[in-house]
Amino acid sequence: MPHHHNSRAIDLAVLDMAGTTIADNGIVERTVNEALHLAGLDAITPETLRPLRGMAKTDMFNRLAPDPRKAADAHRNFIDLMLKAVLAGELPAKDGAETVLVSLRERGVKTCLMTGFDATVQDALLETLGWRDLIDLTVAQSATLRGRPYPDLILTAVIELGIDAVQRVLVAGDTANDLLAGTRSGAGHVIGVLGGAHQREQLQAAPHTAIATNLNEVLVNLA
Repeated sequence: MPHHHNSRAIDLAVLDMAGTTIADNGIVERTVNEALHLAGLDAITPETLRPLRGMAKTDMFNRLAPDPRKAADAHRNFIDLMLKAVLAGELPAKDGAETVLVSLRERGVKTCLMTGFDATVQDALLETLGWRDLIDLTVAQSATLRGRPYPDLILTAVIELGIDAVQRVLVAGDTANDLLAGTRSGAGHVIGVLGGAHQREQLQAAPHTAIATNLNEVLVNLA
């Protein structure tokens, strides 16, 4: 088939990690509070934390701690605690996530994992899960890249992986911040995935092209 390239709806899938491809089992929420507590700050309620889920953690702690020094402290604590949890195997792959990564690769779709965690935590996760060879790229916020809800991580993947058109990019995540970032990047498919940090109503309220009950359904939609 000469037009093989056109028969594929997408060239790149950018998938969120915790809550989407990785089960977080409430660990992120617990760790945020522990990190705040260690920095001498008050714990926050799940209601306060929920809208911040999916944001770059640096930005999140700046929101939660009025004093930048304490915010930096809390963020450092968070990284240490998350690394421990990851190495202890407390953040396993979500059911079917690996199959989805493999079948995207088999279809010739490039894959990128994005996260609100820092690169160190992201790397530890990849090591622990043994996913390094399953994906083409990982992106996290840095000194030069803003995290979600900004489009930087997705656009970085487009540039690094040499994708021709943002319309041929799929972004999937479990938070409104993922969907905002996907929409702002111009991605052709922006899919909210249930079973993570945000419920259907929060995902519905954010801009999206589809809502899926799980990652596998994201694939089915592309068939």
